[in-house]
Amino acid sequence: MEGHYMGQRSEVMKKGVIIGLMTFLLLQAPAWALPIVFNLGYGGTVSYGGGGGAFTTTNGVVRSVGNGTTTITITGGDLDFATGGYTGGGSAGTGFQNVYASGGSFSIYGDIGSGTQLLIAGTFAEASTFTCCSGAFPVYTSAFSGLLQVTTLDTGLATALGFNLPATGASLAQVQIRFGSVPTGTGQAFSGVQGGGALAVTDSPSHGVPEPEAVLLLALGMLGLVLWKRFYTEGGSHA
Repeated sequence: MEGHYMGQRSEVMKKGVIIGLMTFLLLQAPAWALPIVFNLGYGGTVSYGGGGGAFTTTNGVVRSVGNGTTTITITGGDLDFATGGYTGGGSAGTGFQNVYASGGSFSIYGDIGSGTQLLIAGTFAEASTFTCCSGAFPVYTSAFSGLLQVTTLDTGLATALGFNLPATGASLAQVQIRFGSVPTGTGQAFSGVQGGGALAVTDSPSHGVPEPEAVLLLALGMLGLVLWKRFYTEGGSHA
């Protein structure tokens, strides 16, 4: 009996050490946050003057910003941007696609509770694309997308949404641009209206794909929790 008791005690101690180690490792693993997302609405002017000009949006509507659990309404939210110049185009599944160079600028102003202020700003980090067109007369729809380099993000907004500054990058997608008269080919001037979309911002460090070491730490931590649950279940059955 004494040998059996000592064996059980040794096993309990081993489990205790493992549980403690796993819990410690779990606590050391980094916490990953979701990006914050600015939600775009209907309004503003989307345009391209043709030739080597830029793709622009003026007074695009921005309704809110959130992190997946918390949403903050933006009063008077305004998106303005200009890409780099037009570099070329080609055919696409829905018609054609224009490509614009990196550079330019973007900004969102609005009131999140303390007056109108600059909420985010930066430049286009890479070439961006305008894809046209789908639908039928009298309304045609298209889309614009680009990767962004963020240079300014309001600290009050970041704090309210648990965002880790500095921002490492962002992506802009106007998923619906409406035209009354549809452009018919690459490099042609056009004007339309922003119909919706989003601007998603990644925090620092980048949390898109966890590092292998961090995944290992989380896995070991979860193993510790499993052993803890099994230990107490077995302990209850021996009582």
